Amino acid sequence: MEISLDYSKAERQAQCLEQCAGDMLRQSREVGNIIAEVRRVWQGETANAYVRKLQILETELRENANKCSKDAIDFRAKIATIKKADEEASKIIASG
Repeated sequence: MEISLDYSKAERQAQCLEQCAGDMLRQSREVGNIIAEVRRVWQGETANAYVRKLQILETELRENANKCSKDAIDFRAKIATIKKADEEASKIIASG
């Protein structure tokens, strides 16, 4: 039984995670801008409740972006380990 791993596909998947992380960070900054604008133009209890919800969203976006970024790093490390083991196994098989 042969196990095969498409390393270029794995790299594209890691890049996708990084792109998602970047997108979420940009969205988090946009939410931060919206918070500032809401505070500027809207006062009162309802405005404060809305800002709190936006702050939760901003935090979740930032945290998820950090998780995606870390997952991409971890994924690449695991792929590198597997690739190295695969190359070593190929050398052993080739030397017969």
